Amino acid sequence: MAETPNSSAFNRNVQLLAKLIVTETDGLEKDSPNAPIAVGWTVVNRMKRNGTTHIDQAWHGYRHGKNATATAIATAKGILNGTIPDPSDGATHFYTPNIMPKEGDDTDGCDVSGGLESVPGVVVKGDKIVKPVRNYRPGFAASFTEKAVFGVPPAVFKLYQQPGTGHVH
Repeated sequence: MAETPNSSAFNRNVQLLAKLIVTETDGLEKDSPNAPIAVGWTVVNRMKRNGTTHIDQAWHGYRHGKNATATAIATAKGILNGTIPDPSDGATHFYTPNIMPKEGDDTDGCDVSGGLESVPGVVVKGDKIVKPVRNYRPGFAASFTEKAVFGVPPAVFKLYQQPGTGHVH
């Protein structure tokens, strides 16, 4: 990043990125410790592609309403100062199959234009039976490049890179 650590712009970016990390990964980091890092890097990768140095100019489409935690702040600092490498290999987008609508669910208000898929670990539980289920995926997942991230199960987060080198939407 263009800001130097401990500058006001850097500290603002750290706080904003930490809020986003907490909001998007809350509770999931226990089963997937690399998830907060991968999610944080998708924002930074968008910033790079969009030519900005401000988190709030690249976080459209992300949830960011929760307060930052000390762990998320440390993760955000490491990402922004370059001491935590990008495990996502340039990912710019992600979604969580476990929370996407499932086959037969109401899909109003959701981007499900990527169609149905079966992801290992996405299950429905009922009457003591656990069975795999197909979930919908957002439209970008049909045409972007999927990026596997070590330690991030696909049912938790699937990460993608928008093709090309230009502006990311």
